[in-house]
Amino acid sequence: MHVHPYIIERLNRLEQKVDYQMEQVAQIISLLQQLNEEEPTEKKQATVDTIEYHFEQLKIETLEGTLNIGLTPHRDLPFEQLDLPKQQGLTEMEQNALKELEPFMREELPKKIDTIASEHSVELTDEWKTLLIQDVHKQIPKRVKEYLNTMSPNDRMTVGSDSFSYITNHIRKEILSGIKDHMLKIKEHPDER
Repeated sequence: MHVHPYIIERLNRLEQKVDYQMEQVAQIISLLQQLNEEEPTEKKQATVDTIEYHFEQLKIETLEGTLNIGLTPHRDLPFEQLDLPKQQGLTEMEQNALKELEPFMREELPKKIDTIASEHSVELTDEWKTLLIQDVHKQIPKRVKEYLNTMSPNDRMTVGSDSFSYITNHIRKEILSGIKDHMLKIKEHPDER
């Protein structure tokens, strides 16, 4: 029986391809064995230290979808459940000032944010409003400390309700001024929201 030379040539090329592929498979198996041997028996866990977040330094290029931070979507937002952060090491005077600010933060601030947003023709989602309120909550203890530290020691000893009212009213005005500035910034540069 005579086999055509073309068929013999074709079979030789196929045999070369099969040999080449077998070499490749052997190399892959060898590499996998090496990787399995190098893999430590104990899995190392990554540790993330504290992440500091500075609201005024955020620049968001594109914001899409829904951001839910500790809130259930499509339900009323529990602004009345947002309390000022409990901080260790606060003096009694600082704690009293924080207590005096709590009703403003829970009841008045969400309404004021809505009013300021509508005055400046800024559409504000509930999630964005919640982020603003949470950011303000984080800053309040520091601001109270700063204002109380500006008082002389004699004034601290005789702090009355007038002094607290002055301090807390000043902090309220500062918060509202900051929110107005933020709304103006959003209105001028909506892409930086």
